[in-house]
Amino acid sequence: MTLTGNVDGLFERAIHGWAYRPDRPTERVEVVVRADGVEVARTTADLLRNDLAGHGIGDGRYGFEIPCPPGIPKFRLAVQFAETGQSLPGSFADNVSIARRLELPRSENPLMEELIAEDELSDEQADLVRTFARDGFLKFRVTDPQFDELADAAIGGIDWSRSNGIRVQDAWSDVDAVRRLASLPEVMELLKLLYGRPAVPFQTLNFRVGTQQETHSDSIHFSSRPARFMCGVWIALEPVDARNGALHYFPGSHRLPILELNDLGLFGDEARMEENFKIYGEMLQAMIRVNGLHKQVALMDRGEAVIWAANLYHGGDPILDPARTRYSQVTHYYFEGCAYYAPLSSDPYLDRYVRPDRCDVRTGTPIRHWFGTHPVGESGGEAPKAKTWLGRLLGG
Repeated sequence: MTLTGNVDGLFERAIHGWAYRPDRPTERVEVVVRADGVEVARTTADLLRNDLAGHGIGDGRYGFEIPCPPGIPKFRLAVQFAETGQSLPGSFADNVSIARRLELPRSENPLMEELIAEDELSDEQADLVRTFARDGFLKFRVTDPQFDELADAAIGGIDWSRSNGIRVQDAWSDVDAVRRLASLPEVMELLKLLYGRPAVPFQTLNFRVGTQQETHSDSIHFSSRPARFMCGVWIALEPVDARNGALHYFPGSHRLPILELNDLGLFGDEARMEENFKIYGEMLQAMIRVNGLHKQVALMDRGEAVIWAANLYHGGDPILDPARTRYSQVTHYYFEGCAYYAPLSSDPYLDRYVRPDRCDVRTGTPIRHWFGTHPVGESGGEAPKAKTWLGRLLGG
């Protein structure tokens, strides 16, 4: 008798994975979870997994999601085949290395090479992870056969009168092509490879022209605990060259410390957001200078895309030909098992986090905040909004 499967991870208080008996593919396998040898949960692995079916593993109905027993650290949980007591590959209690205990994206983990070996990544996969780890920026071509159709539908379906002259935010809510571009399976799989956990698209920005935006890091706009579990994906819907406002970036800048307002002696005061952002920008320019970083420009063909890490310094080059368009789509992603907040409105040094309401672009359902299996910010103890809190601090 042969049993196979995998524990994919623990996300939103549930253990995800699959279990399969190749010699009897129509039968379903029971899986148990034990803590220190005591059974605490049991299920039958019979959920449809399209990825398994796509790889020729039976009918694909071998997935499982087991609610995590409350109050038990995942490192004490053994996920096992009920019939044999053998642990599934990836079972937490049996396979947790020091490298995997670090709550960092795979590509930003200082023990990344150990994870590459543990996960038995192919040479091609390992090269992608190492490139992203080095540069914080990864260029690739979208291969989805429907891309051209989706790109045309996104451009034509957006009500550009809603734009601020440059972009339309969250067009995914009423333009299906935008939603589908934000959740392309090949992009989701690549993000999971680079970050080691599933991505969650939470915002789309569609551009008609280049932004000419000053150099910044997305970490000042969107951040997470654990840190660095956020990224952006930029897809060219038409060619981008040096004259229509190309994206620029500074390779390796993502490895610098994440800077937030409190690091600069500033408060998350929404009334001073413009002033604060100016000081923040000056600090980034100083960091670029002292670290000897060099600007690169991303020249793109239609259908090419880039992923950038949360802390990568990037912006938009000048538009030299005002008659040109530069249609493109940016999708921002969080990752499962994290809590998120808005750094420009928050004060982490003072335990004050403003957590914006976000929805999963794929489903429209609200995104909740987690640390592993523990919900975050749901106890009613959230700090007051920025102006109220700052007014009290100053005696107003």
